[in-house]
Amino acid sequence: MTATAPARWVPPDPQMVPEWRAQLVDYAASNPSNITMREAIRSGRCSIVPTMRNAPIEADTLAAILLNKAERARLEEAQLYYATADMTALALAAAATPPRERVSVDRVPAESGFIVFGEPIGGYVEDVGAALAGTVAARPGVDAKVTTPIVAASWTVWTPEDVNVEGAPVTWGHITSDGYAPIPPGTRGIWVTYYSPRGLFSGLPPETVLGTMRDGSVMTAGLIEAEQQAVPGGPLNWDNEVLLTDGAEFETARPDTTDVWSHTLYTAWQLMTATSGTRWADVEEIPRERAGRKRDARQGITGPSAVRVVNVHTAHRPPREAAAADAAASSGRREPSWSCRWPVRPYRRSTCLNPRGHAAGECQHEDRIVPGHIKGPQGAPLRTGTTVHLWDRQPEADA
Repeated sequence: MTATAPARWVPPDPQMVPEWRAQLVDYAASNPSNITMREAIRSGRCSIVPTMRNAPIEADTLAAILLNKAERARLEEAQLYYATADMTALALAAAATPPRERVSVDRVPAESGFIVFGEPIGGYVEDVGAALAGTVAARPGVDAKVTTPIVAASWTVWTPEDVNVEGAPVTWGHITSDGYAPIPPGTRGIWVTYYSPRGLFSGLPPETVLGTMRDGSVMTAGLIEAEQQAVPGGPLNWDNEVLLTDGAEFETARPDTTDVWSHTLYTAWQLMTATSGTRWADVEEIPRERAGRKRDARQGITGPSAVRVVNVHTAHRPPREAAAADAAASSGRREPSWSCRWPVRPYRRSTCLNPRGHAAGECQHEDRIVPGHIKGPQGAPLRTGTTVHLWDRQPEADA
């Protein structure tokens, strides 16, 4: 078997996030993007699909609807975010147990958003030979596996009435592990798209055999890498999507699926929007340069061009040495370890917002994320009190 080489995904400078969004907006309207989406539909990776008068829609038309009416529109309106490596690791640590509160559209920090993470929030391993089996590209004896990291997400608060096709009524359906089910009119939820990096076949030796090209020649990792680099569209691929229905319960996640990534993304929203209890996030806004704002306007981008950099609040930020140790232990292609940053994970507390109605079941609960042992030796007690220490720099190990 050909193992994936340790080729790390390198996050962008936060100032590049607006440019990445602009490239994704352009790519969504391109023919290569339509082809990619069409293949995703045929392979069952799209979970939110429309039908027209209860009849199937051709894959090309369906891809165009999903890209232009949903994906591109969502990105054009998105507020931009960049979660630092520490913030990503904190969200992963807290998301080790599923959110206890039900899905709430009030948890999103903006109605439409696009976030890039400083570390992967998960990933999956794909057996290339098995993936191509039964297709014209299949080749006997292929034994290669590739790890695909998930590094970004976009979202919007959505109802089935938000996306229409001119001249024809559209009924939306939701594909889950239980099969296909129509989405009732008036349903409210959060439509999330997850992205993986382009070009990570470079993690395999270029000569690795993956399959057969259309002309019958050998398909190698190097050839696929070159083809990907030749197609414009920026550094990200549309990878998968999910609908988080307002009021639904989070369940135990199936490994390496949108379940895991959604737990982490939702936890990141909880950390970013917490207004009571512990303050978890520091946010810095970086404006886009004037030329970039003009290009955004010409593209039809109506969302903010500034990017909000989200970091762990200085009161809870781990020492540099601990963060460096965790980064060194990470492959850069999967979610990172937090064994040094947070020896004891932060944990969830389900807080009743209406205790008087609790006994009768007439209350509402929300998650509050409680600090674990953020700094100091493992097993040391967490000090709490009313004193507030303001740091203007990241603390060192002996802080």
